[in-house]
Amino acid sequence: MSRLAVFTLIVFFVLVDLVTGGPATGTMVDDFEDRDLISASGSAWVPIADDLLGGPTTLRLEAVRGASGSRGALRLTGTIGGEPTDFGGAWTAVAEGGRAADLSAFSGLALRLRGDGPVLIGVRRGPSAKSINFMATVTAGKDWKTVEIPFSSLRPQGKGVENERWDPRDARFLGVQTVPGQAGPFTIEIDDVSWTGAEKPGAAPISDADEPPTNRSLIPDNAAPLRSLSWRELAKDGDGDGRPGLPDARALFVATESGRSLAWFRIDLKDAPPANWIGVNVALDCDADPSNGPAWWGKNTAFHFDRMITAWVFRVADRYEGIVGVASGEDVAAMRMTNQQEVHLAVDRGLRRVYIGVPTSLVEGGGVRAVAAVGSAMIFSDDIPNEGAAILGPAARATRKLK
Repeated sequence: MSRLAVFTLIVFFVLVDLVTGGPATGTMVDDFEDRDLISASGSAWVPIADDLLGGPTTLRLEAVRGASGSRGALRLTGTIGGEPTDFGGAWTAVAEGGRAADLSAFSGLALRLRGDGPVLIGVRRGPSAKSINFMATVTAGKDWKTVEIPFSSLRPQGKGVENERWDPRDARFLGVQTVPGQAGPFTIEIDDVSWTGAEKPGAAPISDADEPPTNRSLIPDNAAPLRSLSWRELAKDGDGDGRPGLPDARALFVATESGRSLAWFRIDLKDAPPANWIGVNVALDCDADPSNGPAWWGKNTAFHFDRMITAWVFRVADRYEGIVGVASGEDVAAMRMTNQQEVHLAVDRGLRRVYIGVPTSLVEGGGVRAVAAVGSAMIFSDDIPNEGAAILGPAARATRKLK
């Protein structure tokens, strides 16, 4: 998928300008007073910018003390690159797990805002394959003000979606971000984000508990103890064959942490992994039939898999959040990659490594074949090996070195 094609899913045109004064009342999404960057849905506010696609934008999210007696606010700071499609923003799930939420009980949203100029605010609708941002433009100034945004003012963003209509029954994510065409340093601060216009007190977004989640949280493992595992090299990869600006794999290793019965895959990178996000996949052919299952989507298209380990995640405070799970080939084909299967992740920026681990029971057996990959929390970058597959064999039963 080209960079431009991905951006059509995100945001393009500046639309209507809406500013009102006075405090808003409604169902609180986040007042940021606990300053943990976790919203009422239990999901984190995550940084989303064009750096996820190899772009030049830098972005930082932080919880700060607010104004006018507020004990907290969310601050986005960064520098937008020079391309018209470069952007930076912060988003959180409307309902737990990123499931579809019904906002029919509400008529809009409100928040307190300050910053450097026009800002896009709105809701992302639809599953990942057909998701569209519905946004409105408000103007932020140096002083805090309250803005209210009726859902009726939201407009679809991107080329070819002009006829799409807002549907409050399919809300996935709530976000704020820069407008298209902005370049250079920026600051956006938000506080007291809420849904407004509910007819009944205590109304809340309604989600379908039977729908599979699209994201979950993950507490990272400490990378230091993993350095002393007995690693066996499975494959090497040359420099410069990944997407520019995204992680580039150099080598793939495997080992077992016997005390916890975990099989670990280690991917060495050309450069230090980003601080805000990381994407890791290990595709496994476990059934001794190399011809069945979905085809791998990187350079190694001849490889077919029947199990996929995934951690495409954002770093927020002491946790990661994103697409995490161990899925069958059928579930991957249906984009059902997040589940509650045990997955471990560790990042060693100093040694330029990323580790992903699963119970050894998932990789046991003779002749298990693997292809690993790295990228961002949004897009694939580089796979290893580029041809054939790494054979795990007895290497998955390696043990920790004794000191």
